[in-house]
Amino acid sequence: MDNTASGLIAPLPGSLPPRRVRYLPIVDRPRIRWPNDARVALWIAPNVEHYEFLPPRDPQRNTWTRSPHPDVQGYSYRDYGNRVGFWRMAEVLDRFGVVATASTNLAVFDHYPEVGAAMVERGWEIMSHGIYNTRYISAIDETAERAFYIECIEALRSHTGQQLRGMLGPAVSNTAATPDLMAEAGLIYHADWFHDDQPVPLATRGGQRLVSVPYSMELNDVPVFTQHFDTDEFVAMAKAQLDVLRREADDDAGGRVMCVALHPYLMGMPHRVDGLAAMLDYLMSHDDVWQTTASQIAQHFVDHHYDHFVAHEPESPTARPKVAATAASSAGTTAASPGSASHAAGSAATEDWAQGYEFGPAQHQHGMDHPYYDWSPLPSRPRFEWPDRSPLAVGAVIVLEHVEWEPPPDAYALRRRSGGLARLPAPDYPQLTIREYGHRVGIFRLIDLLDRHGVAATVAVDALTAEHYGWLVSHLAERGCEIAGRGVAATRLVTSKNTEEEERNAIARSLDAIESATGVRPTTWFSAEGVESFRTPALLAEAGVNTVLDWPNDEQPVLMTTDGVLPGVHRPKDTAPMVSLPLFLEADDEFALWHRRVSLDGWHDIITGAAARMHRDGAEHPAGSRLLMLTLRPWLAGQPFRAQVLDDALAQMTALGGLHTATASELAAHARPVLR
Repeated sequence: MDNTASGLIAPLPGSLPPRRVRYLPIVDRPRIRWPNDARVALWIAPNVEHYEFLPPRDPQRNTWTRSPHPDVQGYSYRDYGNRVGFWRMAEVLDRFGVVATASTNLAVFDHYPEVGAAMVERGWEIMSHGIYNTRYISAIDETAERAFYIECIEALRSHTGQQLRGMLGPAVSNTAATPDLMAEAGLIYHADWFHDDQPVPLATRGGQRLVSVPYSMELNDVPVFTQHFDTDEFVAMAKAQLDVLRREADDDAGGRVMCVALHPYLMGMPHRVDGLAAMLDYLMSHDDVWQTTASQIAQHFVDHHYDHFVAHEPESPTARPKVAATAASSAGTTAASPGSASHAAGSAATEDWAQGYEFGPAQHQHGMDHPYYDWSPLPSRPRFEWPDRSPLAVGAVIVLEHVEWEPPPDAYALRRRSGGLARLPAPDYPQLTIREYGHRVGIFRLIDLLDRHGVAATVAVDALTAEHYGWLVSHLAERGCEIAGRGVAATRLVTSKNTEEEERNAIARSLDAIESATGVRPTTWFSAEGVESFRTPALLAEAGVNTVLDWPNDEQPVLMTTDGVLPGVHRPKDTAPMVSLPLFLEADDEFALWHRRVSLDGWHDIITGAAARMHRDGAEHPAGSRLLMLTLRPWLAGQPFRAQVLDDALAQMTALGGLHTATASELAAHARPVLR
């Protein structure tokens, strides 16, 4: 919508709707010169985030689309980044002298003060990424958004003393008024515009100077790694990007900007972090690269080039422009600074900022935002060791699941169910029969393969599998596999939509069916599709389960708290406290091969690369030994061509030597007294 006529925005000459950005083609604009005649200004943007366990409802976006809240898999996958991945990634950035611009959910400083202190100690610039990455601003009004910037400014100042200079919207959310309100609050750059290789002036209705400093959705580990690409491709992309930008910087437009966006829960993974080192080794080796922060880029542009960009008139569609003068100009309006009138006027609303939030004020609490385990950053832990001081424990979790011919009409199943073709009406023959292959053929191939490499197996079995395939479940138990519970069926997930009694009954049915088939009642649990309700850990503990496999948040076992979470729900006195064994989600066959479409060579490299790095860290890092649990499905990893790749990966992994292998309950039993 064009609001220029109503005075909403003071447009730049020649700008296009919404009158924020003037069109200046790269072949016809003033020349940018960076300090020391650098060709490329490089900024590295680690995204340090907190996703809420039970986020408030947003009218436009659902944070966790995989299942009704909470999505423990999605939540704990990201929690891994703060507990483990951040520290591994920060060490690599330190090694290359990177001064990062940390795109930060500012509640991180409250929840995880060690992470906040580590960023400040390193001299990183803190760029606002909102308060939480689960609280979007796209549906709030101007009063609420204005209050949001005040809260961000005050939060950063109180924790670090830094003045907030710019923002990448929480989960890249914005409103039409966002640039105006940012500028009004004294910010000088906005990172949500991915439209150029150079900074660009953004028009604001108050006339303040605001600059787009281009962030990247291409050199960004989230879109790269959620597709079928992985570390080698990401490193190659970054190298090629720099090569092209350095070459193009010799043209009339001059210096370019390059951003690399990183996330600790992705780039801090053991199989990827050496790739980050390889990337930085190349990017930081050029004398004509200015490694800097987003605010320094913005300030240099404001001081030396902003006015020239605003005043420049392209000569013609066919003529190359003359190189414009680059001296700083005293003409034009001055950027709003901290303490300016515009900021001071907004600060008067600090006391009642909460009234504007449709979703209520942020909690700003220390530690986790759920009751089940404590915040524990890897560097501050006492040393943990497996038996015989093994640096790495390995195990496999095999999933045997049943897909019903005609699921109950009110049953919940994942929208992105794996296997077969597109989701078909019942009976879905491809879905059903591909899993039947796993029960008839693939399971035996996997068990034989694991036995050959001496890797202990835990088999997670749902109730309908135990009821229909009693011979198979009994056979696996006789072969020394631990049998774990997994709900009723893959087509009957337990979520927060179920009542407490429905969930309690589903847990009991699963445990009863396995006990009937094997004579042993399970004490380990891996929820169907890794989906839990808020109540699940407490109800599992009540049922006698003391080991859970749903939370991929760490590289070491985690002690969980279950008593007192639900009124009247307690674990039996003779049941040990619950331990979470984090599965390594990146190597999960369904996650890697089906959802991400990683190549078989890529899957092999994830397994072997992670094992090698964890083995090294387990021996050398003060926190001690690590855990690598592989999740395998007989219908997927049990296919002949995939099993061959897994066979080779396990051979390479076991060749590391000094490994400890055990079933899930055995691993938890060793960890429990150490963690307590």
